Amino acid sequence: MYVEVSIPIALFKSFTYKVPKKYQNKIFLGQSVTIPFKNKKINGFIIEIKNNSDYDGKLLNVISVNENSFQINPELWKTLIWISKYYICPLGQTLGNTISYQHKNKFKIPSEKYVQLTNHGLKNIKKINYPIQKKILQLLYKSPNYKANLSLFKKELPSYHQACKTLESKRLISIKKINKIDSLMSKKIQYKSLILKKYQSLVLKDIQSDLNNDNKKPILLSGIPGSGKTMIYIKIIEDFLKKNLNILILVPEVSQIFHVYNSLANYVKEDIGLWHSKLSTSEKNYVLSGIKSNTIRIVVGTRSSLFTPFSNLGLIIVDEEQELNYKQDLSSPYYNARDVALMRSKFSKCSILLVSSAPSLETYHNIKLKKYYNHSLSRKYFENQETNIRLIDMSSQKGFLSDVLIHKIEETITNKQQIILLHNKRGYDKGGIQKVESILYKFFPSIKILRYDGDTIVGSKAYYSILNNFEQGNADILLGTSIISKGLDFSNVSLVAMINADFGLSSPDFRSGERIFQNIYQLVGRAGRRDAKSTAIIQTNNVDDEYIKNACKNNLEENYTQILRDRKDLDYPPYTRLIKILFLSKNDMNAEKQSSSFIKNFKSNLNIQVLGPVKIKNNVDEILNRYQILIKCKKHYWQKFHDLITENLKNSNTDLKKQKIKIDVDPISFF
Repeated sequence: MYVEVSIPIALFKSFTYKVPKKYQNKIFLGQSVTIPFKNKKINGFIIEIKNNSDYDGKLLNVISVNENSFQINPELWKTLIWISKYYICPLGQTLGNTISYQHKNKFKIPSEKYVQLTNHGLKNIKKINYPIQKKILQLLYKSPNYKANLSLFKKELPSYHQACKTLESKRLISIKKINKIDSLMSKKIQYKSLILKKYQSLVLKDIQSDLNNDNKKPILLSGIPGSGKTMIYIKIIEDFLKKNLNILILVPEVSQIFHVYNSLANYVKEDIGLWHSKLSTSEKNYVLSGIKSNTIRIVVGTRSSLFTPFSNLGLIIVDEEQELNYKQDLSSPYYNARDVALMRSKFSKCSILLVSSAPSLETYHNIKLKKYYNHSLSRKYFENQETNIRLIDMSSQKGFLSDVLIHKIEETITNKQQIILLHNKRGYDKGGIQKVESILYKFFPSIKILRYDGDTIVGSKAYYSILNNFEQGNADILLGTSIISKGLDFSNVSLVAMINADFGLSSPDFRSGERIFQNIYQLVGRAGRRDAKSTAIIQTNNVDDEYIKNACKNNLEENYTQILRDRKDLDYPPYTRLIKILFLSKNDMNAEKQSSSFIKNFKSNLNIQVLGPVKIKNNVDEILNRYQILIKCKKHYWQKFHDLITENLKNSNTDLKKQKIKIDVDPISFF
């Protein structure tokens, strides 16, 4: 027996190995194996199992197989193969960056032992005469709920281990090992009953009808911020749990896990797993172990949670589906998690619910084409919510803060209410968020500010602790980047403001207007989350800009109609497809030559339009020269063109790592 093994290198090829007899009944697709490769032992993934091999040379044996690897469901395996093909990424790299958990030999989780007095033990305390045993029972009797950590006896008694074993054998005490996980997942929650309002119940009923329809299509749950979309999808989750099906919930930012997890944990008694890149090894092991034992049936996470090895997947929810952070931009494959979620739902035949206050243009376009169902909420949950939106012209103002904003901050603090300030730029320059913070302290020296940005969020706990501190009222102002405009819900916030709404407006990026509209539209929704009046202040030097005006007036339909019209005129998605190819080299001439050579085969093709190559200006810390090609392709020609690029790379056996070519299918930006 033979296996094809794919390893995480930038080559479009796999390697054949013989399978020793002792492993032949233990292997499966996607399993981690240890193999000899270039005089080293490395881990790879089985991608094919076969009885014969065409290879004429000497074949080496698989060294070992990881029997702890998950049996990857066919639907997930099809999804991973699709990612590799669609995003033009070697399969080894795709698997290495999506299901690396397959290499884990065991799921080690820190734990503590707890001892509890049983009912039988309560009745028989006085009958025990052995001093150490009697002391243990007395200590437990004095403990809350007759329960204590085993370490308590270590301090009080010698030889407590044997005494505990004897008491357990007599059913006087019970000893349980409890996982010690210091994260949101260990947080104690007081369960509540979830009651929907009439308008929510009507929408829920319509969605449930679509979910039971044989004509399965993606469903969009849209509606104004604060309309109670999360409450509706919690009810839908309850339906799927009753059917014994598992649920995957995607969020675009680690920060949003805090809100979604807390909302879910209040109403759902099932264990909920979290998944994102900042989790500790122990936390990841806890979730993987729970999935394997089927004790965790809901996972909330960012992009990478899409590849959790759930069996019996019933529902995928993509919250804030419009967010650009769903696009992986740091390592290959450069996938869009929303689009991959749509494919996984197709392969698994599970339901998929997209959720957004301001849907992406792609989703809006698919609604218009009737490819998706759409259900919208037009009322706020707290009906007395009233938000006064003020558009402030900064062209005649000095500094970051307008007179109107300064006055409103002072008034809000006096009323002991809270403020969210969004600054669209991160860094240490004059436009940086630190500068804004220092200016605020000059005006209001006694206030407490919590910053929420890439510089202050260090470690996984900071993502939650900063937001929790603000929710508990331990700060007057939450100052952050665009991540604070989405999905957060703080009852005491009555003022939100965008300090520089113009940021990115002049960018030569076809999505800049869509981005600005969504940021403003959603930030405004962070105010007025309860029965109170609130204010949203948008500062700009371009008060006549259509995107900014539409967002301030809540003109979503008008804005999207205009953007789609512009995209069609300029041949941009969703009317065409894009591929962005970046050539990187320390030698400027090599990068330019390589990019120019690459496009020779495509320039005469009438079905595509090649823009470039153009040199991209480097950031200060970058040493590689970058030349970029942007290729627009007519939709009817997409598959043929996609196959053409893929075959060219495979036939040339291009080592993408060595030649430093970055291929980005469906890029979200030009740069």
